[in-house]
Amino acid sequence: MYLLTRPIPGIWASQAAFARQGLNVCVLGLIDIEIVAGGVSELAVYLHNYTPDRVIITSKYAVQACAALLQSLSGHISILAVGTGTATALASLGLNAVVPKTPTSEGLLALPQLKDAKRKQIVIIKGAAGRTTLSEQLTERGARVNTVAVYRRTYPAHTEQTNQWQWPDVQGIIATSEEMSERLFTHLDNTQLRSRPWLTVSQRVATYIRQQGVQSVNVVNGASDAQLSQWIKENWE
Repeated sequence: MYLLTRPIPGIWASQAAFARQGLNVCVLGLIDIEIVAGGVSELAVYLHNYTPDRVIITSKYAVQACAALLQSLSGHISILAVGTGTATALASLGLNAVVPKTPTSEGLLALPQLKDAKRKQIVIIKGAAGRTTLSEQLTERGARVNTVAVYRRTYPAHTEQTNQWQWPDVQGIIATSEEMSERLFTHLDNTQLRSRPWLTVSQRVATYIRQQGVQSVNVVNGASDAQLSQWIKENWE
């Protein structure tokens, strides 16, 4: 069995996706998602007043929070998604997005669409708080950047989970962000966590996990259930 972290709205979908691949997981919901109505309204006003050259969307929860606004975008606007999960959510709205090879802010910044950002009008649709690398780097490149938070992460009093589990059954830990990793170390037995191999999606997060005393940390370029389960079948099964 593997322990996988996901925001609460996505735990059962991930459980089903891994089960289809024949993998036994318990998905832990350590973080919940709450729409920021004021942010959605702010985005509506922005899109009424401006036509951006680039729209960057950092998660599928951002897509869900402002789906109607995104569907109203002009077809010539370039849409960039941080990963395949976000791109899939956009595709369900009939929108095509460019996805970087590495699903991180650094991966987005390496895309040709953002290399020459001078005088470009760029809106970043994201969650509250989180990293500021994208906006800072694009501003340095001369872009006119507007960042809008359309959802926030909240911490529930009780962890939701999709399965019963015990430490002797846990073969590995899967965490797709530094925040998810932090929540695991806050809520679970740190000695047990350090004794298992981990899988994450960037060297930055892997560095944080190693700093907590974990010896075996692996990195896969993709945070979707399909990408994670494929890596596990090829490397841990």
